[in-house]
Amino acid sequence: MKKVVIKASSLPPRLPVTFGAVVWLLLDRFDAPEWAFGAFWALAALLAASFFYGLHNSELKDVPGFGEKKS
Repeated sequence: MKKVVIKASSLPPRLPVTFGAVVWLLLDRFDAPEWAFGAFWALAALLAASFFYGLHNSELKDVPGFGEKKS
């Protein structure tokens, strides 16, 4: 059974890339060891996979009054 979620067109825009870019820049700025970058990329891959899994297993629905076309 798919869960019902609000369509992205009915929500304000969100940039999911911002958090990853900030963490990557912080790791680079503080000269983090290579294992920290590896852990970061592993976590980023896990978060991306969970995002696409959630996107695939959800049903998009408009909020009443936003994005609905009148017949």
